[in-house]
Amino acid sequence: MAVTPLTDGSDRSIDARSIVTLIIFFVVNALVIWPFSIPLPLILSRSFDNLLKRTSSELPSKREGVISSDSSSPAPTPSPLARNSENDTRIPEDNICPAPVTNTGENDTFSLRSKYRFKRLYFPVDLRTAPVIGVLILLASTCIPGPVVKRGIIGSGGVKPYDVLTLFICFAYISISLDTTGLLRYLAFLVASKSTSHGGGITLYNSFYLLFALIGLFFGNDPLILSGTPFLAYFTDHASINPSTSFIFTHFQVANLVSALLVSSNITNLVLTSAFGISFLSYSAWLALPTIASVIVLYPILRWVVFRQKGLIPKTIHPPTINPKDALLDPSGAIIGATIFIITVIALVALSAVKLLEGTEGVWTVTLPAAIIVLIRDIIRDWVNHKDSVSLQIKENKKHDEKFPERRSFIGHSQLAIPARPESDEHPPTSFQQTTLAPGKRNHVKPVGPLFSLTSRFPTVWSIICRLPIALLPFSFSFFILVEGLQHTGWIRVFGNWWGAWEEVAGVAGSVWLMGVLSVIGCNIFGTNIGATILLARVLQYWATTRTVSDRSLYGAVFTLAVGSNFGAYSFVFSASLAGLLWRSILSQKGIVITLREFMKWNLLPMMITMLVGCLIVAGEVCVIYKS
Repeated sequence: MAVTPLTDGSDRSIDARSIVTLIIFFVVNALVIWPFSIPLPLILSRSFDNLLKRTSSELPSKREGVISSDSSSPAPTPSPLARNSENDTRIPEDNICPAPVTNTGENDTFSLRSKYRFKRLYFPVDLRTAPVIGVLILLASTCIPGPVVKRGIIGSGGVKPYDVLTLFICFAYISISLDTTGLLRYLAFLVASKSTSHGGGITLYNSFYLLFALIGLFFGNDPLILSGTPFLAYFTDHASINPSTSFIFTHFQVANLVSALLVSSNITNLVLTSAFGISFLSYSAWLALPTIASVIVLYPILRWVVFRQKGLIPKTIHPPTINPKDALLDPSGAIIGATIFIITVIALVALSAVKLLEGTEGVWTVTLPAAIIVLIRDIIRDWVNHKDSVSLQIKENKKHDEKFPERRSFIGHSQLAIPARPESDEHPPTSFQQTTLAPGKRNHVKPVGPLFSLTSRFPTVWSIICRLPIALLPFSFSFFILVEGLQHTGWIRVFGNWWGAWEEVAGVAGSVWLMGVLSVIGCNIFGTNIGATILLARVLQYWATTRTVSDRSLYGAVFTLAVGSNFGAYSFVFSASLAGLLWRSILSQKGIVITLREFMKWNLLPMMITMLVGCLIVAGEVCVIYKS
């Protein structure tokens, strides 16, 4: 294992700047766990709102609460898939070419906007902003110099943050693009239909467990959370599975557990392979047995211990009658996306095994071209679909003009005025109607600005970009900088010496046990599992390069950290991982509220059992492979 020595801060003693840096680090972590918002002055809220009404692409009907002038006309009912899956990028038929404000001049626009009440703005202090503010405070107080910030971005000690995050974002784009094709929902509905036709709720639970494990092994936890959580919320609601506790918690736990196998599945895995010079193939070989064994052991624990209460796994269910093919929106895109994803993973494993991804030729040289290919394909698909939609709408308007010449359609600025269709020929339309729905009917948005031309032409690309975990970039870069700050001020040296003293006394067994405990606790108090992995990896780097360390001790500590950084995501708090925050947010949008007490109740025993299994197997592996 090639560990790069850490030079900065190795001979520095603890001083006042060191103490301030440590305090800022823990305060930032506390704000990530317990975020809050600061209300901004009303004048700023009002000014921003006025600017928004002039330049934004949309006025959300949820805020404005405008109801169609023809309240007696029922709102178009979307299909079950479109209504209940926020990940569905299909555009309803009535929104292919949205109706603009028409003949009545600017009065309708003024009326619409006059009902748009501004909302007070708040500045969030959470994982998006707290780490950045912490870095700025350390810079302003001269606790860390500029080169520390540079190393937190470019990298040091073998870890290249920009390379790690480029790989993560590229894989996230490919995975989300694949999800927009409907492939994952198609597989889920297919498994559900087959399971319910050959058995009841137990068969369905078993099938979902296997499906989630297989998808998570290849695509990672975040794509599975983004796609699987809305699907489960919809499915359990329409199948009358109440409560849905067993299904949603099993999905969350399995998604995070199996992400330990492939390096590309979790950003924490990328940090470890970079810090210790581990090839992707070697990493997966070490983690294969702990991951697979934990998945196998977790099933009986959930099935007969955690969810043994009657009704949590119902014996009979009534699933929604949906053809799985209806969920597959883009079959060709699914094939192309899956093929590119698999080829990219294979290329990374192969090139990493022969050490061709070191130096400037980082993993970004493989993942970035793959993501660009998928992006180009999505752009072409959106462009073709938009042209076909506009052509079809023009033909329909021409037919309508011929039928009702007194009500002529016209083409506005990148928009088409679509008259309300008559229920019968005997009752032609008498006026044009806004298709604005009342709140609660649908989270419909009304386009009014210049950006609508872009978003309407490329809805799939726009949807994918909006779903990318962009907030992870400043968060992760800031944590890399904060840990570099701890190293610069001497704390990594202190922590590394503490760890070395413990390892000399406790040996391999004690190292595996303590690292398992620290990694799980760190996920909950060090700003998600990413912050915990960055910090603990630096500590192990210092320890391994300043002492005579056996391969048995080093490999045992590193791969136990890998197990804990993944399994610790389902433990005590939602912020133990980014996946936990996404999971809670999506469930809340679907009307399913999970309290912190419930989160701990259903996760504690599975986490303890799987951590025990994973750590024991890692200890066994290092003892068998390295005899001394």
